[in-house]
Amino acid sequence: MSWTWTIPLEVESSLILNAPLLNLDHLRVVVPTYRDWPEARVTVESLLACRPRPGEIVLVNDNLEPDPPAWVRRYPIHLVNYPGNRGPSWARNGGVRFDSGRPVEWLYFTDTGCERSPSFFGELLDASMQMPRAAVAIAAPVVGVAVSPILTPINHYMTEEAILNPPRSADGPQAIITANAAVCAAAFRAVGGFTTSYPFAAGEDLDLGVKLRRLGPIGWASGAVVRHRFAESMDDFRRRFLRYGAGNAHLEHRLRLPSMRVEMITAHDRSLQRLADAQVRAMQTGYDRHRDHLRDLSMRIRQGAKSMGRRVGHE
Repeated sequence: MSWTWTIPLEVESSLILNAPLLNLDHLRVVVPTYRDWPEARVTVESLLACRPRPGEIVLVNDNLEPDPPAWVRRYPIHLVNYPGNRGPSWARNGGVRFDSGRPVEWLYFTDTGCERSPSFFGELLDASMQMPRAAVAIAAPVVGVAVSPILTPINHYMTEEAILNPPRSADGPQAIITANAAVCAAAFRAVGGFTTSYPFAAGEDLDLGVKLRRLGPIGWASGAVVRHRFAESMDDFRRRFLRYGAGNAHLEHRLRLPSMRVEMITAHDRSLQRLADAQVRAMQTGYDRHRDHLRDLSMRIRQGAKSMGRRVGHE
């Protein structure tokens, strides 16, 4: 699991924020759910099995249907409801804004379908003690539930290629991945939370991570591992990487970065090179489509501004 990638951007902390020590009593977990209630239950049960346990768990209902399944009411968690589906960035921001009456100093973001060992938060806490006080976030690994390259090739590939680990530079993580990341609440508020212009679940966590990185370093907790059971389906695999490619295009556009169009990847396990090739094709397609969409949108905005200018000039 040694593959790493980088965002083509040098970020230096311009304002150092001294984060409070990680205290699990003041840690809020935020989990958005959209059309995946069974996977949400997996995540919630995994969190509740942890010892020590976080101070509170907030499940955010980002579905068009307002009524959750009956099991949600039986667990000691908070549910955030609002009308309609507004996307993962909006959902996570809503989970942070929720007022439970408890003090919240740190936020922990994870996704549905994610599991962890009962000692997970102890591992996260121990790792945080080794980090500088200036660390404004903690990133940690995400692996698939892999049995073997033959029985679970996609989970094996996602693990071996460290697909859901954050981008890294020589200074450590450049951003976070919201399947497994803790963020100082004061830093989150200081940067305005998640940018809601991302219309899909891709790129919004990298965007937040870059903003956070300007306030201080992002720590790495190698022992606080999350397991994500990826569907052993090529259709699901392609849809995921179409989305990731589009996320790269959106991040590039928003931050005015050099091209983030992925090139050839050589799989560490050469027996799974076909998956590396499929990843590249899907990401390139998603990137190209979204880049073209953004260009068309920018052109329409410019044309609209010119038209408005001409009308004002005649009045």
